[in-house]
Amino acid sequence: MKPYNHARARHLTAGAVCLLVFTLLTLGVAGVWNANPFDAATARQVSRWREPVLTDVMLVITSLGDSAYLIFIGLLIVATYAARRAWGAVAATVTAFLLLPLVVSTIKATLARVRPTAELYSGADAFSFPSGHAANAALIYGTMILMAFTSLKGAAKWVATTALVLLIVLIAFSRIYIGAHWPSDALAGLALGAGVLTVLSWALSRTPPMPSPGRTTPLLLACFTLTAPLYAWYALPFARTFYTALT
Repeated sequence: MKPYNHARARHLTAGAVCLLVFTLLTLGVAGVWNANPFDAATARQVSRWREPVLTDVMLVITSLGDSAYLIFIGLLIVATYAARRAWGAVAATVTAFLLLPLVVSTIKATLARVRPTAELYSGADAFSFPSGHAANAALIYGTMILMAFTSLKGAAKWVATTALVLLIVLIAFSRIYIGAHWPSDALAGLALGAGVLTVLSWALSRTPPMPSPGRTTPLLLACFTLTAPLYAWYALPFARTFYTALT
């Protein structure tokens, strides 16, 4: 009899929960059950919290889920694994990072759900479900969480993990706050991104043991800490113009 594999059980449980949440939300948007009352009531409540200072904060946070910045962070993550010569990890992360946006785009085109503020985007980006910002942030920043949790020790591990989890949640919330997505879009994006992250985590656990991370993970986190404010400062003027409904 094979010994009980706790790691595999954790991955299966996490993956099943993500799949269940995403499936339920997708069925709600598809009309099997009606997600609109929940979305409308929640979006209306969030809109009451809007005020200038908080709006700027939310615009800064949502910019850290922009595809341009996430591509940059994704490349840094891949480079970090490459620096360790962990080629299996490189292959797994590249596959996950490329696959998720394709899945999000396919689902958006299939369901063709209109955004709360329809005039914000055009073309394929006009579709709302699921939130690409939330999904990709959950995967890419979630990968940084995996790296921090396995590479750092003591308070540094918990500070980095907590900060990145909070950032993921706030990016999803910011999409509701600025009127770019319905609440179910953001929740589905988080579930989808977390589901792919779970598969990636399982794949990483199956790769050959990595060399000692040395300073690569702290260097990655330092690059993120330095570049995130710079990108947010650069993106804020455009965001203020783009999300004119808030100003």
